[in-house]
Parts: sequence; C-alpha cells; structure tokens
Amino acid sequence: MPFLFTNAIFLSALAGLAIPVVLHLLLKRKSPRLRFSTVRFFARQDEQATSKRKLRNLFLLSVRLLLFALLVLAFARPYLPFGLGAAGQPARQLILVIDTSASLQARDAAGPRWPRVQKAAQALLAGLHAEDRAALVVCGGKGGVVSGFAPASLVGAKLAQLQPTGGAADLADGLRAAVRLTQVGALRQTTTVAVISDLQRTSAENLRAVTLPTDLELQWHQIGDIATPNLAVTELNLDPPDGAPPTAMVASFSDEAASALRTELRMDGRSVSQGACSLGVGVKTNLNLVFPALKPGWHSAEFEVTANDGFPLDDRRYEAFYVPEPIRVLLVEGRSGGRSFAEQTFFLGAALDPSAGTTNGAASPFALQKVGWEGLATALRSETAGFRPEVVVLPAGRQLLPEAGSALREFTKRGGGVLVFVGEETTANRYNADFAELSPVILRGVETATDEDGWHLGAREPSAAIFAPFRPVNSGNLALPTFTHRYGVSVESTGGILARFEDEVPLMVAKTLGNGRVLWVNTSADTAWTDWPKHKTYVPWVQQTAWYLSGREVAGRLRAATNWVVGADGEWDLGPAAAGSPFRLRSPGGAESTVVADSRGRWSTNLVQPGIYSLFDPTGRERQRWAANIPTAESDLLAWRSAELASQVKRVPPETGQSLTAGLFGSTRNQREFWRVLLGAALVLLFLETFLSNRSHP
Repeated sequence: MPFLFTNAIFLSALAGLAIPVVLHLLLKRKSPRLRFSTVRFFARQDEQATSKRKLRNLFLLSVRLLLFALLVLAFARPYLPFGLGAAGQPARQLILVIDTSASLQARDAAGPRWPRVQKAAQALLAGLHAEDRAALVVCGGKGGVVSGFAPASLVGAKLAQLQPTGGAADLADGLRAAVRLTQVGALRQTTTVAVISDLQRTSAENLRAVTLPTDLELQWHQIGDIATPNLAVTELNLDPPDGAPPTAMVASFSDEAASALRTELRMDGRSVSQGACSLGVGVKTNLNLVFPALKPGWHSAEFEVTANDGFPLDDRRYEAFYVPEPIRVLLVEGRSGGRSFAEQTFFLGAALDPSAGTTNGAASPFALQKVGWEGLATALRSETAGFRPEVVVLPAGRQLLPEAGSALREFTKRGGGVLVFVGEETTANRYNADFAELSPVILRGVETATDEDGWHLGAREPSAAIFAPFRPVNSGNLALPTFTHRYGVSVESTGGILARFEDEVPLMVAKTLGNGRVLWVNTSADTAWTDWPKHKTYVPWVQQTAWYLSGREVAGRLRAATNWVVGADGEWDLGPAAAGSPFRLRSPGGAESTVVADSRGRWSTNLVQPGIYSLFDPTGRERQRWAANIPTAESDLLAWRSAELASQVKRVPPETGQSLTAGLFGSTRNQREFWRVLLGAALVLLFLETFLSNRSHP
C-alpha cells in the first residue's frame, strides 16, 4: 500500500536538494600548486589524504541532502492508510451482541423470535465489505465472546450454529465484553456494537452501570413485542415447612384474566393429579397439590399448567427429591382389642403418621408396627420378621417381662432409641426394678395438681434436638399444654434434664446407653394425665423426638435435591472416595455423557436446558438427582423500547492516553502518520552533520 501525504505541496521543496550540491561544488577545496625539486617523497602521502578528504566530503554531502529531505518529508506529513475497503472507504469493525436467553424462544404476533434474531444478525454481516471484520458476543446463560474479530463469513458460520439457552440474559455483561473487544481490535477503525435482543426489562437492570466511549457506535435491534402475555409456573415446593401441604405457584404476566387453566402434576413421568385454576391480571396464586405415597429413593416431579401463551418453556417446573427409608417405630400397646382411639398409643401413632388413611402426601417418614408387651422381646430379637425397629415407644405398663428387659437393653446398646412414658398403669417399685439400667430417673410417687390450671412446661434446654421445630419465632407455644398428674422423681447422675415443669420438677430426661438413647417423659402417652396430644405442638415434637432417638441426621418426609437455575455452573461434592472415578450423567431427554470427578471428588457442569438430571456411579447406582429450571425473571416478557435504553448507557470521551507506538505514529483514524519519526531522524542527522563538519575543516 503506497504512502500518502497530508501536505503534498511541501514535496516541491525537494527541488532544493540541488542547493547543497551546488554549494559543495562551489566550495570544493583546490590544492595549491608548489614547485619542488622532487615529489617522490610526498606523492603517496598526498594521494591518501586527498582520497580520505573526498570520501568524507561526499559523506557529509549525503548527510546534508538526507537531512534536508527528511525535513521536507516531515512537513509533507506522510502517512500509511490502513483499513480501507475496496471503494477507498474506511474499513469497519462490527461487534454483534446476541441475546440467547430463554425469552428468545417465545412467540409473538410476528412469529418465533429466534429465527428473527439470526436473520437480523446475518443482514448486518451481509452489509460488511471483504476488508471489514466482525466479532460475536452472546449474553444469555453462560455468555461471553464466541468469536473475536474475523471475516464476516467465519462469524456467520458460528452464528448459524448458535441456539437460545434456557438461562437469563444480562445486556450489561454483553456490552462490557464488546468494549473489551474494541481494546484488542484495530484501535482507530470505526467500530459498531449492534445489540440484537428482545430488550426484556429484567435483562437491562444493570445497564446504568455500563460506560461506553462516545466514539463507539451503539445500535439496538429489538426483536419481539413490547408486551407479550404470558402465564408461568414460578415455584414448586413439595416439602414446605411446618407440615403445610405441597404447593405450586402459578403467575400471570398478562393484561388479561385467564380462566379454566388445566394443571397436572407428574411423578416420575406418571400423571398423579390434575386440576384447574383461574388467574386475574398480574396475580400469583398457590395451588395445593395431592400426590400418593412414594417408595424410598430418588423421585422427580413436574408440574405443568396448560396456557395458551407464546412462551411454553415456563409452563412447567421441575423438582427432584429423595424419599429416605422410613424410621421404623415399634409401638408397645397394653390396651389392644378395643377401639383404636382408646389405645394408649393412639395419639402417638397419629402424630407419627398424620396422613394415615388419606390419599394425600408423600410416604410418611415413619413406618409403624404395634405389639403387645408379651411380644416385645420377640419383635426386638427376631431377624426374620421383616421389621427391625429403630425406635421403641413404651407407654405406661405394669410389668416388664425379664426377657423383654434384656432385649431392650441389648437393643439400646446397639444404637436403638427408647421413648418411655408413665401413667396410671405404672407402679413406682416395679418400674424402678424393671428399668434399673435403662431409666435416667428413679420414681418416688404420683403427684396430682391441686390447681385447676395444673402444671405447665417451664424451662427447657433450647439446644436440645427434640425442640428444634420450636426455635423459629411463632413456631408453637409449648407452655400451653396442661399436665394434671406426674411422678416425683430423682434424676440419676447419667441423666440430662431437657425440660422442667414451672416448679422445676423434671418433665423430660435423656440418657445414653451404649450407642443408643433413652428419653423419659413425666406424663402419659395418652390424654389421661395431659391434654398435650390435643395441641398443635404435639405432632412436631413427637416426630422430632423419633428422629432424635433413631440417630438419623436427616429429618422430614423427603429431602429436596439441590435444584439449579439453567445457565448456572453446578458443582457437586461426591466425597474423596469418588476422586478420579467416571460417572454417567443423564441429561433431560435421555442423553448420556461421562464425567470424571477431580482429585477431591468434585465435578461441575453448566446446565444448559431445563429438566431432570441424574448421576450414576460405575456400579449403576444413582448417586444424585437434581432439577434445573429456567430463571423466573425470564417469564416477565415486558420489554423496553430501544430509545429508552439508549439513555440508560453512560457515555464518556475516549481515553486520550497513548502508548509509545501510538505517540510515534499518530492517532488519526484509519492512518498511521510518520512525521514524528522523520523529525526524530532529522535531529539525529543534524548532530551527525555538525560532527562531520567540524572534522572536515582543520
């Protein structure tokens, strides 16, 4: 590419190069003629001196000519043009910022959005010349730079492979990536950043934090309508706290009411319940769900609402959860044969399995079996009965058979839990003898409250596991139940008092025996001595106590898996034993791949589509299951107008600081100037000319 000159008229001064030549010839030194008798002693030396002098003078002349030429060229301001197209116009840089968020999978009045995104991007690329360059940035899910500056054809090929994700978009991140690209591209080329998006309001929340230089052209290409009606399932909660029923939340992002919407809950791919709902304009509603008992193990749930909207991707929501093996509780009943509500363990059984006999809910976290006092020893020691208890509940009884006492002690020392009540059937002497090793207390005698209000729970150990459900504020008042009878007791040194009556008499005392636990409660298991079973705090206390006595760490009827948002990087810790082991990952739709845990037994992946994921170890056992859902923010399709967004982006003048190279070669757009270099070279030659001139004259 040839050099061009800003001030080409100065090149006419190059004719002045003849002046130094003329002066050199005019001032050429002539040797004087002298007469000598002989010159044989001077000839060789004179020839050498003359030759050196001629060479020095010619070199000095060349320096002066070059010095003059550099000064002329510097004033003519030569430059080397770059980035010019075939028509001589400056070449351009185009940075495409493509929104690939979930909302681009919606439909509106003009049809599907994503094909229009690609069409708009391809049209911009088609408008580039061969010398122009383009780059591709995506913002949606795990966004970033897809292609640096390259010919339009290469960027177009990558654009054709691009697909929308199920994640959320952040237009601010896309613009920041574009600005970083301009810093590595051709610094003085015209650069345009073209944002192709539906301009969803939730994706533009951080735009005010973005700063762009004023010389960077920014274009907004809006795809889709400003307001698109939409209905969505925004939440699925199959294990809410405080015993509340499972729920799903359905939300309206529309300016029209919706009625007779069909809903369906599927468990492990099978429909388990169906219903209908109606939604007002812009409202949310919680729907109670009903599902059957589930076997222990991993399960998947999918709740869907059938809505006639343009964004079906958020019409369903997923959840994965694990149903633990139920805690096996053995209830010892001394009043069998009569009506069930008259049994001592009636309220205990109802508290441990409130949904017994109903059609709602997941499986109870407790498996119950009843035996009489005479069958206790057999139930504890039988290896073939198919029911190996983890917790034994003993209401008041008159006598504990010797073989039952021995079996109880063995059971507890192996890690079992025992819950002991007292009551009308309890005899202090017999109890102290039968439970000498198990009990944390020694009974003295029955006490009856003289006040009609009876006794109430006073101080309790707040850190005790059996009171965990009551730690949150407004989670239940344990002081409300009334106790009319109790035993006077003395606590053994091995017992720990967990709760007292208001007058400091022990109400609950715990003890460890071997690997097991014993909890003694100073009241009856039924309503003979207390009205506690009629209060709402009774059920959570009984269930939490059973969990505590079983030694299990996880409480609850099911354990929700770690559920993720599409577009996030999920990380799982499988433990050190899994380090370096290959696992089989099953993605939504059934596609499988192999993943390998790192040296710490961890691995991570980017979740690119909504649905259920499962992880299997080398033996084929399912180790984990989780759900990925689209971000709820994507359901609100309300968008900005492009003119409204333009005012949200801050503009600042481009940086004036220059690098050494930029300072030498100038900063004019689309050209590199060399006048600074020429002046620098002329200055060097000026010093050289002065030095040579002084050497040329004796």
